[in-house]
Amino acid sequence: MDAGPTPPPSATQRSRAARRAAAQRSECAATEALTVLGQKWVLRIIRVLGERTQRFCELQDALGGANSATLSQRLKLLEDEGLNERREVSAVPPWVEYSLTVKGSDLRGALAGIDRWAERWSVRQ
Repeated sequence: MDAGPTPPPSATQRSRAARRAAAQRSECAATEALTVLGQKWVLRIIRVLGERTQRFCELQDALGGANSATLSQRLKLLEDEGLNERREVSAVPPWVEYSLTVKGSDLRGALAGIDRWAERWSVRQ
């Protein structure tokens, strides 16, 4: 006796791995952005570069002495994400300046809203 084609399993009957894979595929852009922005120094770098173009040492001082290797990694990450640009001014002596791109400046504007929210609802008040 042939009962006919088997109906597809419902969403509740999918395996745990299949549900997890579906959730990862539907991860939103905000979550991906927060993964980058949540790394140490990133938000502070965006804020400081938003004030003006800066050389590496100026930026390091403005951040309160961030480790050079970490700062270099974060600047490269932000450059890869299109948030800042690195410009070689001189080869001898080496002189490099960093500044925000249009995309980075737009992010800085979004951070201003978060800053206002944090100031309003800060536990320290």
